[in-house]
Amino acid sequence: MNIYPAGVGNRGFTLIEIMMVVVIVAVLLMIALPGYQDSMKKSRRADGMRDLMELASRQERFYAQNSRYSEDIVTANGLNFLRAISEEGHYELAATACDDGTILTCYKLTATPAGIQAEDTACGTLSVNSKGEREASGHQKEKCW
Repeated sequence: MNIYPAGVGNRGFTLIEIMMVVVIVAVLLMIALPGYQDSMKKSRRADGMRDLMELASRQERFYAQNSRYSEDIVTANGLNFLRAISEEGHYELAATACDDGTILTCYKLTATPAGIQAEDTACGTLSVNSKGEREASGHQKEKCW
């Protein structure tokens, strides 16, 4: 027996149909969200890498003018980079002497993840030294640079 007048059908969604759509959307989000978050971490790494390369260039320029490297990345007496954090704020930057020498003869530049980028355990802290060697402290360090 049809409870609707002639020519008029069911014009709505049932609760089960709506719940099925919600479940499908939730599953799609569960699949897509981790990939999106990984992509965002990877793109934020470029922020630290770019600034490390800029600091390395400034270190070599400083060495050419002063016959030594500098641990001071911020002031005009040092590398004159004007900030100790990456341009987009995802990494804290530092310059130190390399592990087997002094700042007069070699340097190590590091970009330590800050803020939301601190969750990036794949690469962790990025670094480059006066020999041009690039390193990362994370568990996927071979894929970072």
